[in-house]
Amino acid sequence: MKKKILSLLLALCFVMALVPMTAFAEGTSVDNWDGTADTSWYTDHKTDTEYHFTTAEQLAGLAQLVNDKTASVSFEGKTIYLDNDLDLSGSQWTPIGDGSNHVRFFAGTFNGQHHKIMNLNHHYTGNEVVRNGLFGVVSDGGTLKNLLVIDADIDSNDGSLIAGILADWVNGGTVENCYTSGKIENNVGSKFVGGLIGQCTWSTQVKGCGSDAKVISTESNEDDVDTVGGLIGQWENSADSSSITDCWFGGSVSCNNIYSAVGGILGANFENFSGNKPGVIIKNCIVATKNITCAEPGNITWITAVVKTHVTDCIWPDTPPDGVTLDEEKYPDNKGNYFAVAKLVVDWDAGTASADPTFDQSSCGTAVSNFTSADILASLQTNAGAGVEWVAGIGHPTFVWDDNNIPADYTAVDAAIARATALDSSLYTNYSAVKDSINSVDRAKSKAQQTEVDAMAKAIEDAIAALQYKDADYTKVDAAIAKANALNKDNYKDFTGVEAAVKAVVRGKNITEQTEVDAMAKAIEDAIAALQYKDADYTKVDAAIAKANALNKNDYKDFSGVETAVKAVVRGKNITEQSEVDKMAKTIEDAIAALEKKPASTKPGTSDKSPQTGDTSNLALWISLLLASGGATLATTVASRKKKYNR
Repeated sequence: MKKKILSLLLALCFVMALVPMTAFAEGTSVDNWDGTADTSWYTDHKTDTEYHFTTAEQLAGLAQLVNDKTASVSFEGKTIYLDNDLDLSGSQWTPIGDGSNHVRFFAGTFNGQHHKIMNLNHHYTGNEVVRNGLFGVVSDGGTLKNLLVIDADIDSNDGSLIAGILADWVNGGTVENCYTSGKIENNVGSKFVGGLIGQCTWSTQVKGCGSDAKVISTESNEDDVDTVGGLIGQWENSADSSSITDCWFGGSVSCNNIYSAVGGILGANFENFSGNKPGVIIKNCIVATKNITCAEPGNITWITAVVKTHVTDCIWPDTPPDGVTLDEEKYPDNKGNYFAVAKLVVDWDAGTASADPTFDQSSCGTAVSNFTSADILASLQTNAGAGVEWVAGIGHPTFVWDDNNIPADYTAVDAAIARATALDSSLYTNYSAVKDSINSVDRAKSKAQQTEVDAMAKAIEDAIAALQYKDADYTKVDAAIAKANALNKDNYKDFTGVEAAVKAVVRGKNITEQTEVDAMAKAIEDAIAALQYKDADYTKVDAAIAKANALNKNDYKDFSGVETAVKAVVRGKNITEQSEVDKMAKTIEDAIAALEKKPASTKPGTSDKSPQTGDTSNLALWISLLLASGGATLATTVASRKKKYNR
């Protein structure tokens, strides 16, 4: 590991020239900035010790007062409270404190009360020395606390040497419980760049802070070297109390210069001036991202590169980012990973610094692969400083106040999903809407986004409430009705049961009422099954049989055909068998028609000739016979009467 530090030395000289020796002794609304500054809160209240901001214009007024080149107000001994979230989008921001640690700096206390300042925008290109962050310079006991700077957008392409999102430079101040996100980028080199603070000096203390910032350094010229840190770019001129404790970095760092020092917590600490400096204490910090790259990977440290190592209880990744290889031949001391901490051996004459290969990095903490493990959280909690409370966060531990990185409460979502999955999806026509609402659940939301999570739960509940059952299946009912309609009701003794069952069918039932629908079908089927056909009509049969019975079978040569036909009659046939019954009648009729009479009998002495019939018969003969017969009868009757009256 080797870093070119000539340009950094020049930067330090500039810093020291500006530092005299005496210097070393929730449910809120959002106010949108209109680009103006309001100082009325101070003008008539200069002796007040507390101020409360509710507008972005008041914040811009603070910058105006501190930056006043004729009558700068440092606010030393005063406290400013932020009572509202602010949105700075739409206008270029002018940092609070555009001077140095000697003039035009902020020395009061700014208590954000965990409010957010969003969309800070500062883009500048030119040779002028300007400041870049929310605060330019904080010095002489100045304190920034309980403040979140969200989605900053800073391009620091000016002639200054320092750039940070929260503050460019903190000298002998305190930064605690602060958070940053967004992007800070330097394209001209020769700068200390940090996602939280560009540079810290003297007795500054940074504690309980975190950042998800994207830190970018693009200059590759070897004479324009940046020092880049996830949290702090560079630290110089330390004091005994100089410290970074209980902090985390979860953003990204990229650097294009092979001579730059790049660190996850602190870019570097090259102590040199004013004798033997004690160095910076770095304790109980965590780098929870692998997204740290540099044109020279050997110049990257997960935590920091320092001359004097006071790094303990820290946690860092156990492997480099995907695509980064530190082969053993070129980086024999790295053991396949970035150094966690590089103990620097500085050659001031050559302007270079290299890592001491004998330094035992294990004394600085632990390399891990899983930042969400209970052991990691327990370690941080055990080693936490006073007033710092670590809790489980999204992807890694964070602080109890950090709603942006604490997981949202998904209890209502889980309950809604459980309710949805307990349903039988096959019963509904629109269950896909429930699936869509479940699939749209984003499990990465933070506590600050709880309303969005609650909306997810409501979307699922609303989709459940809007479910529509599928229609019941009336196929069996329709088949039964069709079966009934195909019948000729006149064939049955009583068809009303079927008609009643069909009439009782209720349409519009849903699938949960399928048993009722099936019962309707069964009622029709049962009524059909219970039908009784009418009896067949045996009138013709009975007439034929009567006709047969009226005959004297002895008069016929063979009467057995009739008897057989009569005997073959089967009673009990129903109307559907009428043709069979009619056939029985016809069989009898046909048998009768087929009968042949026996010939007439012939007695001895009588002529076998009977009187002729037909057209050739003797009419006179028949009349004579009739008269003779009638005379005999009359005689007999008269004789009988005579006997009766002669008694």
